[in-house]
Formats: sequence, C-alpha cells, structure tokens
Amino acid sequence: MFLLHDPVITLEDVRLRKISISSLDLEVVIQVENNNPLGITLKELSFTVLCSAGKSDQQLADGNTGRVKIAARGSTLLRVPVRSQNAALIGALTTFVTVGGVQVTIRGTATVDAILFDWSVPFEKTLPVTMEQVADSLAGQMKD
Repeated sequence: MFLLHDPVITLEDVRLRKISISSLDLEVVIQVENNNPLGITLKELSFTVLCSAGKSDQQLADGNTGRVKIAARGSTLLRVPVRSQNAALIGALTTFVTVGGVQVTIRGTATVDAILFDWSVPFEKTLPVTMEQVADSLAGQMKD
C-alpha cells in the first residue's frame, strides 16, 4: 500500500504592501513542501488573516491560493495578496499605534486533491508587523 504524507505548510512572511485610511493591503507568503514521491495538487489553500487587537483576535481578511500543483519532492512559494476594508482594521491600527506593532496570525487549511480522495491539512502561524515594516512600506509607496 502506498501512503501519501501531508504537505508541510509554512508561513514565511506577511508583508505590508500598502496602507491607507480605508484599507490595508498585505502579501501573505506561504511555502508548501511536498515530500511525497508523487506530485500533489492542492484544490485550495484557504486562510484567514487575524490581528491581535486588545484581548481578542479580529479578522482582517481572507485569502485563497486556488488550485496549485506541487512537484514530487518539490517545494513552492506562494505569494497571495489580500486586502482588509472592515471595522477590524480600526482596532488593529489603534493597537498598532499605541503598542508600536501588532501580532498577525494566519490560520487556514490546505485541501489536498488525491485521485481517489481528498484530505485537509490545517496550519497556523503568528508573526509580528512592526513600525519599521510600515515605514518601509510607506517609503516604497512614495517612490511609486
């Protein structure tokens, strides 16, 4: 019997691409490693971007890579742009300004498409977004 292993899903980075009064554009960078002797296909890799704002996590945005093929014993770096335009953004920005940064958590599930069956692989990772990252992003916007 041939056994397929779960892909290894790693959140590599959350980059601030653009910030404005009404929205926050992020790029979520996810590494997917396939240690199997056969290629696999992800039906989707859906995720939610959460921000620690005070005592609770606020949902900022959702993202999905869509269908992605990963070669046998291969690795793929996925860059997924997401945009937040909701009320949670206000709480996140307030926390960001008062504390000097926020914790951003990406929580999601990859659905692996095997010919006879599918299975899900959950993942979660928290990374900080700092004032320095925002300053770098703003400086980049001014150059455009």
